[in-house]
Amino acid sequence: MAVLRTLSDLQKKGVQRVIMVEQVKQSLGKVISFALVLCFVALGVVGILLPILPGLLFLFIAALIAARHFPPLAFVLKSNRYSRSAMRYSDGFMDLDWWGKTRLAFWATIKITLDGIDYAIDVLGRVFNSLRKRGER
Repeated sequence: MAVLRTLSDLQKKGVQRVIMVEQVKQSLGKVISFALVLCFVALGVVGILLPILPGLLFLFIAALIAARHFPPLAFVLKSNRYSRSAMRYSDGFMDLDWWGKTRLAFWATIKITLDGIDYAIDVLGRVFNSLRKRGER
């Protein structure tokens, strides 16, 4: 009896520890998500002010991350026809392993960088064309 009681006590303590570890993981995940949302919002605001960064994209990424922890925002994003598919893809992102998440983040970073370079070249081309037209007058 005494052995069973101590074994039962050990199992209860083990379950309690597992629950505590899960709570710490969830809290840490929320803190990291909040920090990421702040970073993406800051990048989005800078991107709106500077034409090199895609500001709206960073603001949208911040909204997707925030929607994971704020259900009313998730409802709004899922009801919008433009963001509905992105919400489905972001739900699938959580199911990826670390290698898949790393690959997706790498390719998204490459795409964002190339889009920014393309936009900067387009802006520079417009500036040079307007300067050339002023010089011809």
